[in-house]
Amino acid sequence: MDSKTILKKLDLIDDLPTLPFIAMEVNKMLQDYDTSINKLTQTIEKDQAIVPRILKLVNSAFFGFQSKISSISHAVVLLGFNTVRNAVVSISIIDAFSGDKKALEGFDITRFWSHSIAVAVISRHLTEKIRLQPPDDSFTGGLLHDIGKIVLFQHFQDLFKKVWISAKENNLSFYDAEKKEIPITHARIGGYLAKKWQLPESLIDVIRYHHALSKRANDFNLLIVVHVADIIANSFMSDSKSKLDFSLIYPDALHIMKPQLETVSDWFPEVSTKIESACQFFNINDGN
Repeated sequence: MDSKTILKKLDLIDDLPTLPFIAMEVNKMLQDYDTSINKLTQTIEKDQAIVPRILKLVNSAFFGFQSKISSISHAVVLLGFNTVRNAVVSISIIDAFSGDKKALEGFDITRFWSHSIAVAVISRHLTEKIRLQPPDDSFTGGLLHDIGKIVLFQHFQDLFKKVWISAKENNLSFYDAEKKEIPITHARIGGYLAKKWQLPESLIDVIRYHHALSKRANDFNLLIVVHVADIIANSFMSDSKSKLDFSLIYPDALHIMKPQLETVSDWFPEVSTKIESACQFFNINDGN
């Protein structure tokens, strides 16, 4: 199969997760500048199962908001449309992919989500420090950056297994093994899926370009934040005494975030507690 054939096959998969109606509606509404707070609130409140989870998420310690948020309308007024949309999307996507717990030679989805949440929380922390764009955008971008891996794992297991074995046997990253073994990468698959979900272009580009950074990205600052957070998570989640390999970091990112990168070992312990809190919220526990 070539890459076009794989993407066409994606379009034909009946059980490919879709965003719930509520998340799709909220996405559409954010593209309309005439959308009112009342209209957005009423749309979200139609799904009473998600309302308490959104409130719990935006009030949680790892999200970092100081005042108590008691209703969806209160959340929209205090936090803005974008933050509430990101909360809806984050919850919806983890729920959509949470059913498959099977593993393949050391790969398991629980550990996958632990990494994704770690990148989300680290991205948010970096954004708060460098103030390049809204922290909640960084959180969602970090959470979704590797979503294509799950699609590859669930629907193209032969290809996934080929990459997984090659990565282990040749001591390669998953991305480098993909480029060596198959005609498409998880980044491209994830970006394709995100476009089908009608996510914002900035998030689509984070998913699509987080390994091969491109200045064509809709929000390059968001892209480099998630890129750096991914490298930090890979280095420090398995070994808190690890040292960052600066050669892996895109030069522009290194220039902008040098103070934060040089002090990772100082601030990472505090961030790791927020990662644990986020994993608990999303019911992710890899047993480590």
